[in-house]
Amino acid sequence: MFPDEQSCRNDFKFTRENEGLICQKCLHTTHYWLLSKKQWEGKKCHFRTTLRSGHVMASSKLPERKWYLALMFMTFTKKDISAKELQRQLKQ
Repeated sequence: MFPDEQSCRNDFKFTRENEGLICQKCLHTTHYWLLSKKQWEGKKCHFRTTLRSGHVMASSKLPERKWYLALMFMTFTKKDISAKELQRQLKQ
């Protein structure tokens, strides 16, 4: 379903927009997407928000596709998955 990084980014962007973005600076909810910067900018205060900011992926250097695969492994298994097993599955 998500064969490459771009498809993961597009889905993640779509999901975040549907959930609603709230500006971290002024708490305003109206943003527009800056295609060249790949960030949202608030219409009121012009504060920029990255795709990952405010999310569990915020300070991670892992690509989005790895996160999507990790989420898939965690949700598709009946039992809990250990960090070591997740590492093995993701070949990290």
